[in-house]
Amino acid sequence: METVPQISVLMLTRNHAPFIEQAMASVQAQTLWPQLELLVGDDASNDGTSALVAAAAGQHPGRIRTWYSPEGALGFHHNFARLLAAARAPYVAFLEGDDWWCDPSKLQQQLALLESAPELAFCGCRTRLWPESGEIGPPAGVRRLGFAELVASYSFHTSSVLMRRSAIELPAWTFQQYCLDRPLYLLAACHGDAGVIDAVMSVYRQHPGGVWSSLTPLQQARRSAQLFAAMERAFGLERAALFRQALRPILCSYLEQAFANRRRAEAAAIVLLIAHSGPMGFALARPAALARSLRWALAAGRRLVLLPQP
Repeated sequence: METVPQISVLMLTRNHAPFIEQAMASVQAQTLWPQLELLVGDDASNDGTSALVAAAAGQHPGRIRTWYSPEGALGFHHNFARLLAAARAPYVAFLEGDDWWCDPSKLQQQLALLESAPELAFCGCRTRLWPESGEIGPPAGVRRLGFAELVASYSFHTSSVLMRRSAIELPAWTFQQYCLDRPLYLLAACHGDAGVIDAVMSVYRQHPGGVWSSLTPLQQARRSAQLFAAMERAFGLERAALFRQALRPILCSYLEQAFANRRRAEAAAIVLLIAHSGPMGFALARPAALARSLRWALAAGRRLVLLPQP
């Protein structure tokens, strides 16, 4: 009888040839490797990624399972959905093909936490940014996050998370969003809190080939506004204030990027997005930025209405 793995690792990749071997090796280096299955979804790569994935699968038949897209790229969400549908384990971890796990005990520690606390729906750790300095994760000392805390901040990078399979939902509205991680966390938080392991165990590789990094500040702001509007609708009016309060500082950060890049017309358009999310909240939180953005908005003038939509 075939042994059912304890954790399914979902690895999405597209044109990650320089990085995919390190990502897969970091999964194989986990202390729980004998209890894992690695599911790799190669979404129509054309840079040699497919050959590297196939070679790894050939060395670990049955342990590394692969999916390809011979008829063309499915996109992140559908690639994720096909891997999730094939996952056999009661726990699921995520790792994109250009990131990696830097602690071999990551999954072991996370599994122990979830097994000891059945009220938790998932857990995450801290993530190092590379090659830039910095980390993603909750403030030091935080051991548990509820729904409201997860709305308020981007607490976990995708590579840091281990989730109960029973807590993962993929409703139709999630397929229309630019990202999947925040909706996944909040949907899971409807089943239980998120546990926190205050240690760096994963690495988020930032590089020019990243989809998000290639967008302008205005494009990032519009996608974020669309995401938060969708989450506000999905989780009910009683939680609307949580989403609007969380969106304002995100939009302000894009506004500051537009300032730094001297994109005056984009800055003015972002001001309108901020005003739509609650102008008084913005004025109180960032009065200096508001004054500067209004000057830029006036300078941009009629160019506002001419800005193309993404």
